[in-house]
Amino acid sequence: MSLMAMPLAGQTASLFSGTAVDPGRTHVSSDDRRPMASVAAGPGMEPWMWALFAAHPILGKLSEQDQRAVLDRARVRTLKRHASIFRQGDPPGTVVLILEGYVKLSTLWADGDAVCLEIAGPGACVGDLTVLLRRAHDTDITAASTCRLLMIDGRQFRQVFDRQPEGLLAILREVNIRLLRTTELLAAGRTLTATARLAKALLDLAHVPPTGVNSLACLPLRLSQSELGAMTGVCREVVNKLLGQWRDEGWIQTSAGAVLSIDIPGMSELVREEGDGGANLRSISG
Repeated sequence: MSLMAMPLAGQTASLFSGTAVDPGRTHVSSDDRRPMASVAAGPGMEPWMWALFAAHPILGKLSEQDQRAVLDRARVRTLKRHASIFRQGDPPGTVVLILEGYVKLSTLWADGDAVCLEIAGPGACVGDLTVLLRRAHDTDITAASTCRLLMIDGRQFRQVFDRQPEGLLAILREVNIRLLRTTELLAAGRTLTATARLAKALLDLAHVPPTGVNSLACLPLRLSQSELGAMTGVCREVVNKLLGQWRDEGWIQTSAGAVLSIDIPGMSELVREEGDGGANLRSISG
């Protein structure tokens, strides 16, 4: 069964966050750069980072005192692309809030093929349930771009939520959202063609209102053809052929094999045609 990239649109950036901050922005706007009242920043924290923390649907439910306790032990780290954050099997020691950039959650099939389960952006939190459930990481988590991360002490995180009913309720809500998204993901993997899966993944990655001429939207993250294949369950050869066709038709712009921007109306229509089983399908068997 093939898996596609998780939706990154609107206010549901990550399987782990459901953040209310638009994950398409690597920086929050000036209106969002407000410090949390009376909450001291951890080392390396800037006011806009506090706002991102406070806007999180789980972390933002904590009391002012507990927010201060979490931030007091938190540290900001900057990582280069491809840097490993967690490996499958690592113990649950840290919760990570993504401040800038993107991280990739992936795993291996039994046959050794890599599968990208999710791309998580600014405002997303990873490792939270792993810490709360005290279980080893079940995915590899790596930096998909240069990124800045807020590293939250796992023990402090667990102690805070052990005494926070409001926070635990927020976590239960997020688990329910996660299950719904997983169900949608699996259903799409069974019903959509390779063409539709790849087109939808690019639309999900754009996740910002189209700007510029011809309704082109720039992708905030450049992914290789192999990475796009791992996200969609489509072999690299088919990804390469589809991208070449779409480039020739003017639906995408590429550089060095990576997609730079996409035509939102054109790609959206392609997904609709494929999903509706239209007569003029532009599909290639994957």
